[in-house]
Amino acid sequence: MRVPLFLLLFPVLLAAQGSAGVDIPRTADGKPDFTGFWNLPYVPNMAAGKEAEVPYTDAGRAAYQNHDAKDDPTANCWYPGVPRIMQSPYPVHFLQTADNFIMLFEYMRTWRVVPLNGRPHPAKMEPDFMGDSTGHWEGDTLVVDTAKLNDAPWTWLDTAGHQHSDALHVTERFRRTSEGIDYEYTVDDAKMYAKPWTQKRKITPLKTAPGMPELIEYSCNENNKDIQHLVTTKPAAPKQ
Repeated sequence: MRVPLFLLLFPVLLAAQGSAGVDIPRTADGKPDFTGFWNLPYVPNMAAGKEAEVPYTDAGRAAYQNHDAKDDPTANCWYPGVPRIMQSPYPVHFLQTADNFIMLFEYMRTWRVVPLNGRPHPAKMEPDFMGDSTGHWEGDTLVVDTAKLNDAPWTWLDTAGHQHSDALHVTERFRRTSEGIDYEYTVDDAKMYAKPWTQKRKITPLKTAPGMPELIEYSCNENNKDIQHLVTTKPAAPKQ
């Protein structure tokens, strides 16, 4: 019995549709659509209980072991930097156009605007808290490249105190799924880490509480009087 050709090809066509992600929201130009309100997963410690697996250099290990929790830069209301802002426990509003990917954060009412033309980072830019980001598409994956970031004491990678240097380069990958967003980022800092350190997360749709807006006002005042009461985590110096 001869089987019609379209029946033989049907499973292949289905697989091709699934890999192309036809079941995800798309913009008018066919790109995956990330527009919406989202929960960012709170990750206070990138090591996640596997500190021995962190690919430190000697300098990176010493910086982490000698940090003091009371010196957390965000206690001064300084912007958390990248990637820390992407793993803070506050939601975000993503907006998307053909030219830009825009992230509006509840945290400190700040934002990131990522041009999608793959332009290079400004050559003479001084490092700052959020750095400079530029994006491009690799198929259905949005790739965001960030550099020119402040190092310690201005920013840490996470609440646990993992440090980075002025050589930090962060590559983020956003993949739209029917359930949300697969988010991956790689920390590349040869001064602090012997090899790139990659993390994977799930970004999920925000479900708002009745009577509440999607994002609420976050106020952080630089003249924080509570800093003097923070408790040090460094051991006391031995008595002479």
